[in-house]
Amino acid sequence: MPKQILLTGLRPTSSLHVGNYFGALKPLIEYQKQYKTYLMVADIHALTTLEDTKDIRENTLKIVMLYLACGVDPRKVTLFVQSLVPEQIALATLFSMIVPKSMLELNPVYKEMLAENPKATNLGLLAYPVLQAADILSYKASVVPVGRDQLPHLELTREIARRFNARFGLSRRAKSGEMFPEPQSKITQDLKILSLQDPTKKMSKSHGENTNISLLDTPDQILKKIKTAVTDSGKDIIFDPQNKPGLSNLMFLMHLASGESIKTIEARFAGRGYGEFKEAVANSLTILLEPIQARYFEIAKNKKAIEKLLIDGSKAAQKVAQKTLAEAKKNIGLF
Repeated sequence: MPKQILLTGLRPTSSLHVGNYFGALKPLIEYQKQYKTYLMVADIHALTTLEDTKDIRENTLKIVMLYLACGVDPRKVTLFVQSLVPEQIALATLFSMIVPKSMLELNPVYKEMLAENPKATNLGLLAYPVLQAADILSYKASVVPVGRDQLPHLELTREIARRFNARFGLSRRAKSGEMFPEPQSKITQDLKILSLQDPTKKMSKSHGENTNISLLDTPDQILKKIKTAVTDSGKDIIFDPQNKPGLSNLMFLMHLASGESIKTIEARFAGRGYGEFKEAVANSLTILLEPIQARYFEIAKNKKAIEKLLIDGSKAAQKVAQKTLAEAKKNIGLF
């Protein structure tokens, strides 16, 4: 049986943080063994909210080097850059002809992103799900790892696949079956890793430097961020997400980083102060990130090799996307 196809990616807006690691990168290390995996640097998607693009190329290389440092195997994964596969953009244009504007305006993710980025009134942000659908369907991916907040986007991809199949018929290349599969979400864990400064929001690169722990933060930076992280009233170190969201978030981070159970952490710090606990949280994150950073800085010594890896991966991805675009145009009736 051929492996199912999986596609995932992240925007190169800055360095990755521990939320990205636990929520996306760590599961990906297992996915690459099970699926035919396409891993995309979504640089076009990044343009929807970036006001300054001077670092986008460097951030693209940085994210790929972090992928590799965390355990992504380029022999098992096709690593590529979105902007180097223009066929995805062309397919998105075809999809835009069958998507009602109202469907995009009602998308809850669009409303949230616009609230976070009030200057991003561009068409690209509104049409983000259409390009995302083209990213996924260019490779006929049947599995897409997403957080629960991205499920509305994936449902739009499924709806676009249904609309295209219904309007333009069966796959003419395969001579049977629908052209585009309806991709399924892959949510392995419902990880809620929250902002260090506002535990009502998830950890995000866009909320400021002190709200997250970057995978490249030094031990001193990690300790400073954890020490200034929001906690809660009271002295007891107990896991209570509803009443103690800030403290519980730090306990959860320590659990993920060290492997200790929440109960063990509670027992270990019973009767002890927040200061001692925060130092232990910072230490567990430092120990986790130390080998990743060592591999990253070793990989970073040869950026030319990373550029070649991305160009070769993008060429391989483009061959697949070209076939899909040609098939879509043939089904529509275009030259």
